Amino acid sequence: MGCHLRYYLCNEQVILNKPISHPYLIISMSKLLQRFILPLLILLPLLAQSQPFKRRWIDSVYATLSETERIGQLFMVAAYSGGPNANQEQIERLLRARQIGGVIFMQGTAEAQARLTNQYQQMSKVKLLIGMDAEWGLGMRLTGVRNFPRQMSIGATRDTAIMRTMAAAIADQCRRLGVHVNFAPVVDVNNNPQNPVINFRAFGDDKELVSDLGIAYMKGLQDNGIMACAKHFPGHGDVSVDSHKDLPIINKSKSELQQLELYPFKRMIDAGVQSMMIAHLSVPSLDNTRNLPTTLSAPVVTGLLRKEMGFNGLIFTDALDMKGVTKFYPEGEADLRAFLAGNDVLLFSQNVPLAIQKIQWAIKTGKASETDLEQKVKRILAAKYDAGLWQYRSVKENNATEDLNKQVATIRNLVARAAITKVKDHNGIVARLNAGKGKITYINVNGGSDLKLPTLLKKKYAFMQTITVSKKTQAAAVKQIVDQVAKHDIVIVGVHNLNMYPGKSGVYGLEPAQASLLQQLAGKKNVMVVLMGNPYVQKQMCKAGSLLVTYEDDEFTQEAAFDALTGTLQPTGVLPVKVCR
Repeated sequence: MGCHLRYYLCNEQVILNKPISHPYLIISMSKLLQRFILPLLILLPLLAQSQPFKRRWIDSVYATLSETERIGQLFMVAAYSGGPNANQEQIERLLRARQIGGVIFMQGTAEAQARLTNQYQQMSKVKLLIGMDAEWGLGMRLTGVRNFPRQMSIGATRDTAIMRTMAAAIADQCRRLGVHVNFAPVVDVNNNPQNPVINFRAFGDDKELVSDLGIAYMKGLQDNGIMACAKHFPGHGDVSVDSHKDLPIINKSKSELQQLELYPFKRMIDAGVQSMMIAHLSVPSLDNTRNLPTTLSAPVVTGLLRKEMGFNGLIFTDALDMKGVTKFYPEGEADLRAFLAGNDVLLFSQNVPLAIQKIQWAIKTGKASETDLEQKVKRILAAKYDAGLWQYRSVKENNATEDLNKQVATIRNLVARAAITKVKDHNGIVARLNAGKGKITYINVNGGSDLKLPTLLKKKYAFMQTITVSKKTQAAAVKQIVDQVAKHDIVIVGVHNLNMYPGKSGVYGLEPAQASLLQQLAGKKNVMVVLMGNPYVQKQMCKAGSLLVTYEDDEFTQEAAFDALTGTLQPTGVLPVKVCR
């Protein structure tokens, strides 16, 4: 039972603090247990689902908090369970001062995070709301935990059932580690191929596809007890600047935003998403205040999201340590402005004590109201109640990594086979491979020596030749390779170990000589390019006559590529973005 439930029972004189030794009292307590306490325990799950019970819990907790503690509930700070940023002492100091209501766990290990979760929750007067960025599962943050597929891979499947299955598995991971909020899904429409911060994290560049899969992700989480968070409102897809480093500007009219960027968020609201995250963007058509991020804009947070779009759930800021905010607003000031704009949870605050002082000052001087604070804190307490924190249970610390990895391989294999996309095969490479005649060459661009795809091909075609094109390969060697393979019957070019973002060069980590090789080979009639990574890389090879895209590069996608090349798998994936127009 939670402490506030015990408070009610104590007031009804059900629980006694003194030891019982008299036989009559023992019999009486036995009857009391049978008649009252056991039936109450049976009814508790039903009572917990009732709105009056929930409201009484929220009101009772709120009443016990001082003003500082109430304001503290607004803050969710970064917590590291390992690595150079480990900050256990800082978190404990904030907990002792009752100055935070939650943490967002970042880098570390599953076992260390489980241990710290138990420790921090034990220290908390009101249990902490715990969040993580787990877009592709907890492996996104934790050492030793394998990643689920990224959102663009799911976009290629166009399969909402697969998305819900993966989201349910991520929800299992969250529950296992005591995480209540997954800051996912990304429902930005990635309509800028050079996007340096969203890109592969999006489902694609079509608003209907993004909306359908975003809702499926949300339902997979929320149907399994984990709060979903649609991000990054009002839409971070059409930018060429990373908001971690500067403040991106989106020069679109409100009508244009409503037609595209805002569309998935509206669909998510209508479907019942429980929380939203506000991006650090400058959008003059929504608020023309110079250098004001949308995170700190009342017209965007309260006017557009709350009032116009009718969102009643929990609103999180994006991380308040990002340059999109800190370049123009110092610590403390950014928190206050975010609070005044209408955000409920101030994420990744850099100076909680200072921010609390500023919010207290705003309330004292009338710039903010007690009523506004109460509404925000009670929304947070409602989220805590829904997360089961009214009756907190500790997290099992042993075997956490093993437990988190249980479903990953199955789902990676499922998605790899559903996502793989045969963009085109005008050169008839698959048919020619299956005929098994002629000289075959595999060109390994940027990959290591232990790749599964060429190993499987070599096993089937013992006479296959392999050529490796590493980052050290020079332009002269590229010319020799192009001249050499022109005489071969079938050339499979496997592009490996790509970066997920374009980078300054725009070629996703490839060296100029490697990119040049792709451009020279792509249009040859004897070539099939197998792109093991971000589909935007095909911009380097729009003239390719035969192209297969796997979206990611691991044993599952390489095996799927082998099966597609050899005809045992008919690819059903569809490109989720437009690259070569």
